[in-house]
Amino acid sequence: MKQTWRIPDFLDLEYFFEGDKQLVEEHGEASLRKRDRDMYLSTIGGEDGDSNPDREWLIYRWLQERRSCENEEQGGQALLPGRMWYELYGLFWALLSFLAFAAGGGICYSYLSYSGEQPVNVSLFLLVFVGFQLLLLFVLPVAWLLRKIRGLDLRDSLLLSLVNNGLNRFLFRIRKSGFDQLGSQRKQQFAASLAAVQMRGKGYGSLFFWPLFLLFQLFGIAFNFGALGALLVKVASSDLAFGWQSTIQLSSEFVARWVQIIALPWSWLLEGAYPSFEQIEGSRMVLKDGFYHLTSADLVSWWPFLCLAICCYCLLPRILLFVFGSMARKRSLAAISFSRAEHNQLQHRLLTPRLKTQVIQVVGEEQVEDVNAVMKANAIQREEEFVARVTETAVNGSLVALVPDELFDDCSQKELSKYCEQRFGYTVRETVRIHGQYENQQGSSVPLLLLQEAWQPPILELISFLKQLRGNCEEQTHIIVALIGKPTPETLFTAVSKQDLQIWQQKIVLLADPCLQLAVLVEDS
Repeated sequence: MKQTWRIPDFLDLEYFFEGDKQLVEEHGEASLRKRDRDMYLSTIGGEDGDSNPDREWLIYRWLQERRSCENEEQGGQALLPGRMWYELYGLFWALLSFLAFAAGGGICYSYLSYSGEQPVNVSLFLLVFVGFQLLLLFVLPVAWLLRKIRGLDLRDSLLLSLVNNGLNRFLFRIRKSGFDQLGSQRKQQFAASLAAVQMRGKGYGSLFFWPLFLLFQLFGIAFNFGALGALLVKVASSDLAFGWQSTIQLSSEFVARWVQIIALPWSWLLEGAYPSFEQIEGSRMVLKDGFYHLTSADLVSWWPFLCLAICCYCLLPRILLFVFGSMARKRSLAAISFSRAEHNQLQHRLLTPRLKTQVIQVVGEEQVEDVNAVMKANAIQREEEFVARVTETAVNGSLVALVPDELFDDCSQKELSKYCEQRFGYTVRETVRIHGQYENQQGSSVPLLLLQEAWQPPILELISFLKQLRGNCEEQTHIIVALIGKPTPETLFTAVSKQDLQIWQQKIVLLADPCLQLAVLVEDS
């Protein structure tokens, strides 16, 4: 089931992911699993009979339910990043269109002001309204090509970054009244979600570049419509005269040849849509001869040529670029992969059954107060056996575990696989011993788990190893850095202290890898 995702959906998704992080810090991972599993059983699961629903559909339905819950909590339509972006971006489209149309019409109308003493200079009109726009259109592919050669991307452009940041500040300043009504925690969640979108450029690709690209094209389209409208109004409402002149001694034959070249795109379709040689010769302005000898038929022959030049060389390219940007935005939306760590864990929480263990101490039959207690214990045992069979094929599949040399001998693959199933929804396909120097391991698209002791702070060699590991894997390969505490004589798998976890989080976040997950392997009981 393919869902139609939009940019506001991803903003809200990041917003809720950031809220879940705060929930885990305050109440633990168990509360998050309970909430999502209950949501799946009560609403989402009943809508699809498939025992293994499509991940994209599952995440989309979870997002809808979270929005619904947020609306109920705020007593109406909640102020979410996606809604704010959608409303303000639409407002900016309308405002920018109006300003561009007014600017194009105003500049063109003022330029065409004709007092009857001197005709409008065609050469200068073409330079201002056509030549300058052609120069801008030429700079765009050249800049793109140069950045491609240098291995850069238009999204990294300093100019685009400044414009994008300025636009975001402007939009949120407009909606400041509604934003101020939010509590401090929700404001932090807003800021964190926007920062997460910017940081995860690899995960979202060029998705957030195309709206800005479309705004530029919209400005050009509206500007040219305004210029065309002003030109037609002036032609219809006044006795407008056009002529050409140049300090450089240009012959009428040279000008006529260039006019024919410029009119090639439409000359085969519209006959007489550009001035003839005689009309060009008759509209030439020479200061010493004055202008009163020029005929009206020659002076008015230029306006269809000017209108079509704007349409062909300014308006049409902008419309084509707008269509191209719209299609590229759709492709960017369709190309987004839902294989990030947050997506994997969400699917795991939604689809994995929760077990409620219960300890029943039976010393003798005379101490059993209720026969139902024994039946309940048997039911729990049967549920555990059923879930064990189900998790043989885990929700997220299987992974390869990379275990350091000093932990490998004490690491039981069966026990490691059990914790991976419970915590991440993976089974362990294979365990690989890695040495103290963190040798370069050849990776693939198979998810990887790197076991680490949290009480030992991450060193530069480990950070370098993670970068090399990502370089050898695909960009969407899920890599989990699973932390354990100090080993005990009884077991290797112990809980991690909050202080150690915070130290690791501060280091791992610098990698800015959307498909790298840092998590504790064993939760506090």
